[in-house]
Amino acid sequence: SLLRKTKDWSSANSNTSRISPKDRKNKAKRPPQIVSPALIIPEVVLSIASFLNRSTLARCARVCKHWNSIFQPLLFRYIESADFDRPDFAHAFQEHSRFATSIKWIQEPIRPPSPKKHAWHKIFRRRADKPPAQKQFEQLKQSLAGETPALKTLSVRIQNQDPNIILRLPACTVVNLQISSRGYPAKKPKVYMEDILDSYPHLVNLTLEGLFTLTTRLVHSNQGSESTIYPPPALVMNDQGDNVATLLPMPPTVTSNAHPSGSTPAGVIGSGSGSGEGVLSDPAVMPSSSSSSSTSSLSAISTTSSTGSTSSTTRAKAANIRTTSSIETLKLRLVDVSQEGLLALSAFLPRLESLLIEEFLVPDMMIKIYRWNWSTEFIHSLKASFPHLRILRLAIPFDVIKEDTIVEILKAFPNLTTVGFRNSHFGQRALKTMQECCKNVDCFDISFGFSSREFKHDLLLFLQANTSLREFEADGMIFHLDRSAEEDDDMVVGGPNHSVSQPQVLPWACTKLEKLVCGFQGTDSAVFQFLSRFPLLENLTVTYPSLKLSPVESTLGWLAKSNNIRYFWFSQYRNLPMDKSSIQWMLTHWPNLKTLHVAGGGVVKRKVIRQMFKDAQRLSVHVEYDRM
Repeated sequence: SLLRKTKDWSSANSNTSRISPKDRKNKAKRPPQIVSPALIIPEVVLSIASFLNRSTLARCARVCKHWNSIFQPLLFRYIESADFDRPDFAHAFQEHSRFATSIKWIQEPIRPPSPKKHAWHKIFRRRADKPPAQKQFEQLKQSLAGETPALKTLSVRIQNQDPNIILRLPACTVVNLQISSRGYPAKKPKVYMEDILDSYPHLVNLTLEGLFTLTTRLVHSNQGSESTIYPPPALVMNDQGDNVATLLPMPPTVTSNAHPSGSTPAGVIGSGSGSGEGVLSDPAVMPSSSSSSSTSSLSAISTTSSTGSTSSTTRAKAANIRTTSSIETLKLRLVDVSQEGLLALSAFLPRLESLLIEEFLVPDMMIKIYRWNWSTEFIHSLKASFPHLRILRLAIPFDVIKEDTIVEILKAFPNLTTVGFRNSHFGQRALKTMQECCKNVDCFDISFGFSSREFKHDLLLFLQANTSLREFEADGMIFHLDRSAEEDDDMVVGGPNHSVSQPQVLPWACTKLEKLVCGFQGTDSAVFQFLSRFPLLENLTVTYPSLKLSPVESTLGWLAKSNNIRYFWFSQYRNLPMDKSSIQWMLTHWPNLKTLHVAGGGVVKRKVIRQMFKDAQRLSVHVEYDRM
């Protein structure tokens, strides 16, 4: 056998050595492969690497030792939850943890085994199989034990655990934090804003999601000791005598037996005689020469009656957090926070510009949380607590916000640029108030609203006149494109006794739209022809009708100039899979496409669609399917 192997090796060498003189001459004429000097400069290579996905970075890291030292750390910039399941990830991440800028960790729930269909399994039941082991939180804690100086984004989702364990992670450099808790806990945990800011002092964007309570220690320590009433706030006058948009809340009214005679509630300035009687000295609005004025505003908000050393230490600590807090965005989803608690949070959020309060509907989360009384006093106090608010989104499906409340909110916040009222009674008066008071609105969301025919008429006129709108979401609303005003019964407003026909459907003036979510009534070609008027679209969702993308020339061909699309959601005809020509067109004309969501249609062909994107080297495109 050894002799046979030797003969085979010698014959192989003899075959390779038999090269004709002509082939040698052609090989000598070939120009040598020249590597660009730019690929030797690390800065240039890093700039090119910023456009590559993870699979391409892994291939580049295997080219040579020089490129391995450049590209391998880039693989650990964005850590996904699936990366923690790899056996060799923990050791590799400890060596490159200093390069991590974003970490996403999801704790998968334990799914019980499916029940047996046959009845005899209920009688002669065997021991159920052991469910898969749940991902332990210690896995994430050990991974963050190393140095992470570049970590800016942290997203953690836990299952049936106290969200306070996330506050113990050693990641003080985080700027964007998302804490999500799934499941129904036996006892609703409490999360204190002081603890969040102590653990993550550089926070700018904070997102909280789950069945837990958000509060502050100042309010919690005095709960039940005295009753707090928030009267209408007082307007502040500037030097010219004009009303400033900032409103200051008046001192809270305390019951007569809450303090002994002759004592003064802590934090109330000017309780006796003087020109400053009944006015709070808030350091966020008024200049102050001493540190006592900063603690007085916190005390008035929390209505603290004790003057002991413990409460003084708590107020001093809260005052320090207030001056250092830089949170600009707060998103609350299913988080239990009372009206008084939300106003008390303003002591720690002096720079808040964006507020989202959402109560969403999913199969495992359908619970009523917010039971608020949208009184005029509360709306004015909300304006006083968050004077810098520019973005306001409310989505509370169980307790629909009335139109009178929306009108008061729009009048209280004239500087809003984003207005979102989902599942609300946003109508004609609210739209008129927004046009008169909030003239800087460029993002508008009224999805799943209880709109009337009259409001639809005014909304069309608004879209035909507004040129600065960038985002428009009206999920659940259908705009007609194939009928004139006289032929469409839905276009008649004013009732049978006072019928006023809507003018002809004119093109929308908001040609700078970047996000559009709505439905249309018309043919497939008419829908895409209408969408061609928005060349800057990045996020497109067509909720109605079910579209047929072929032939491409009469449908997608209208969007040839919309090459910025990143997200495309549409409903497809039943049992009609997407053809290859549609996929090839998207790959050619939409280079920035990241997510393709297909509702309905031939879901059994989803693997074929994904394989098409893989063959085109577009592995970063995420294809989603669901049944409608």
